[in-house]
Amino acid sequence: MTLSPQDLSDANFIESIREHARWQDPCEFVEEDGLILVAGANAFPVAYRNCVVRVNPNLDAKDALTRARAFFGERRRGFTVITRDSRDEDFAALLMSAGLKPVGESPCMLIEMPLAEPRIPADIRVERFREERHVLDAVAINAEAYEAIKLPAREARTYFGKPKELLSERVEGFVAYRDTHPASTALTIFSGEGAGVYWVGTANDARRRGLGELCTRLATNAGFARGAKVVTLQASPFGEPIYKRLGYRTYDRTRRFMELPAR
Repeated sequence: MTLSPQDLSDANFIESIREHARWQDPCEFVEEDGLILVAGANAFPVAYRNCVVRVNPNLDAKDALTRARAFFGERRRGFTVITRDSRDEDFAALLMSAGLKPVGESPCMLIEMPLAEPRIPADIRVERFREERHVLDAVAINAEAYEAIKLPAREARTYFGKPKELLSERVEGFVAYRDTHPASTALTIFSGEGAGVYWVGTANDARRRGLGELCTRLATNAGFARGAKVVTLQASPFGEPIYKRLGYRTYDRTRRFMELPAR
């Protein structure tokens, strides 16, 4: 069966949930009967850390929420449910009626053609993830960069408890250096005929030089070079205008609903 670009993109998003679970230490990952449950490296109830995603849209929304509450209740944790507008309208409506707090949304975007290769400035050197130091440099960049969207630096670092896992064939990453200073980064997660760009970030003292766009271009083209028919991403408010300019288009929207742990 031939999957649409939207289906390939959604499959990559789901694979990114699995991949982030592999990077955390410790992490409990359960995928069964159409539902993914992730209890990550600490109790911070954010996407990819302590989260719920319905994989099978035919799974009853009430059943999904009941199972989520039981899973995280046993662990005395809050959690975030991630929904997609095109697949989870009933689930989102139930979450709202059940009192879960909406905490954010992101456009899901895709592109079906490689981008023009970026021009790399003379004072910039780009290296791929080949050694653990590359991953650690990328983590340091994003620990700083993602504070702009209210993710504390220590929580950003917690996603990467097993840096060697990012050196697998499932992932390709890029770090742009200015002299010896890590300046910008992006990585690609592969999922068969789909690929996705994640963790695009630029250090504060390297912004407004186009380095985030440079790394996005490299990560996008890495997906097509591996044989992907489509490359996807979920955009932040800062990144969305850049991705639109590059040719990415919105095909869906994720929404996040949080339930805090019971006192």
